[in-house]
Amino acid sequence: MITGYNTDVEYDGVVYHVQTEDKGINTPLMLSLVYLDGAILASKRTPYDDLVASGFDQAILAKRLQRQHKLICAAIRAGRIEELKRFSERGADRKAAEPGRRAKEEHRELEQTDIREPESPSQENAQKTTSVAKDRFSISETIEEEEGFKVWLLEEPVLRAGDSVTLRVLVTRCVGDDRYSVAKARVTLKILGSSFRPESTMVTSDKDGVALIFAQLPTFITGRAAILVCAEADGETAELRRIILPA
Repeated sequence: MITGYNTDVEYDGVVYHVQTEDKGINTPLMLSLVYLDGAILASKRTPYDDLVASGFDQAILAKRLQRQHKLICAAIRAGRIEELKRFSERGADRKAAEPGRRAKEEHRELEQTDIREPESPSQENAQKTTSVAKDRFSISETIEEEEGFKVWLLEEPVLRAGDSVTLRVLVTRCVGDDRYSVAKARVTLKILGSSFRPESTMVTSDKDGVALIFAQLPTFITGRAAILVCAEADGETAELRRIILPA
């Protein structure tokens, strides 16, 4: 089973907790839950039978899991709580439907909903990012406008236990309608896992806001692990998390 995500998201003075997890290959399902004061407010269930049938690939599942979590969080930040509730109710009404038909209906709903999610900026436009390419997905908003201070991965490598990796990290700040790179930001990489001791390293971003981090990922076969990249500058902080796949 691939580890999931837990994020507290604030909107209009209210803090919602979003949890997304993989239920495991024996129950191929990605489950996102939105909590308010300990009660489940909304949910999103996405089967991945297609992935199992085509030859299970953990890297693909990890990307799907991360995307679903980001979209739910983005919807909350956009104030689309009621939409999440309605989406959950429709899913519950179809729960008894034939699985193939239900999957087709959910896919059709996603295609018909005009939502956007950006991609990470490339190094060429790292100095000033005023627009980011967007795709259409089920639940999202303009991510670049979510946070004034943000940390990005310029590439999204597959992280697997035992690998040596090079991470190119970009730190940016939004000023008005424009986004600029942040020089001399302190960037810390933490490697966390349930079967090994945590490790960390710290670097500083260059004049283009880019920090280069070299890391040797610990070897593990069972348990969960992830990297946490934290950026800090002028009292502002931002972070991102990525899953490490077992060897």
